[in-house]
Amino acid sequence: MKLSVAIATYNRGAMVREAIEAALDQSYAPDEIVVADDASTDTTWAVLNDISSREPRVRIFERERNSAGVENWSFAIGQSHGDYIAWCSDDDHFTPGHLKASVEYLETHPEVGLVHSGFIDCIETASGATTVRRPLRFPHTQIVTTRDLVWYMTRYYDWPFHPSTLVFRRIVWERVGPFNPDYALADTEWFVRAVEQFPAAMLARHGVYNRRHPGNWSNRLGSARMQREIFKIVERAIERRWWESTLTRRAWKALWRANVRMRLLLTLGARLKSRHADAAGAAWKMLTSGTGRKLPEPIGRTGRTLIRWWCGRRKPGFDGAGRRVSPL
Repeated sequence: MKLSVAIATYNRGAMVREAIEAALDQSYAPDEIVVADDASTDTTWAVLNDISSREPRVRIFERERNSAGVENWSFAIGQSHGDYIAWCSDDDHFTPGHLKASVEYLETHPEVGLVHSGFIDCIETASGATTVRRPLRFPHTQIVTTRDLVWYMTRYYDWPFHPSTLVFRRIVWERVGPFNPDYALADTEWFVRAVEQFPAAMLARHGVYNRRHPGNWSNRLGSARMQREIFKIVERAIERRWWESTLTRRAWKALWRANVRMRLLLTLGARLKSRHADAAGAAWKMLTSGTGRKLPEPIGRTGRTLIRWWCGRRKPGFDGAGRRVSPL
């Protein structure tokens, strides 16, 4: 059984080098590491050429034009040949033993289509880097299937999975299809579609170092947009799961929407505290008009005015080095 590691990158030469080296150093050695460069404008392509000239397992591809991300993710996986595929973001890197634990679980549990695991935050600031182990969500391996998917997404709204810990069978990719470029959170939308067809296992271990830095993709995306997409992704999953307009479907939608509104209130409070007017305004807009109900415009307008007044009293800032954005 062959194992491929797929990495999509853009303008992150130093970081992608670390991601590749961590994959090469795994105790369960990958048969290939596929790296797709999304038309970088820095030294990334030179870095990849240097690595691939010394390591034949590293196969590199340079895109002619920048795809803005999601298309390149699918391209990278599409160039792989392994029976198992491990995904890794270009700014993350695997913990020791990640591939071994993931592949061994899949080989001994043929009914499971994909696995993921916990992660360790690597928080980078001007003064250096600090690692923080996120508490493991479960003490033992936890299986999620289509029957409890909506509950799982509701309960673990903060982060239902970490993309860089995903290891899955090729048949999963072939049946589920590529990432949907209509979503910026295309990996989350793909995860939901995958679990609708294949059981997913969350291993009780840390699988990746999750780098938190000013250039994080999630920081650029912003929490309001992320929450809009998560709302849409799960709403559509509910409609697919209960395609008839039944009492069960209505109940799950009501529970899901109440959960999102609560999360938005928490996001709004965090953005008001840090005085980020645009982010607070975006959270307020979704809260008043983007979760299945729309409040009268005067309420929305008054709220936006108060947010601008409150946030304009002093300069925005962050509490703590984590710079948490998504979704809370």
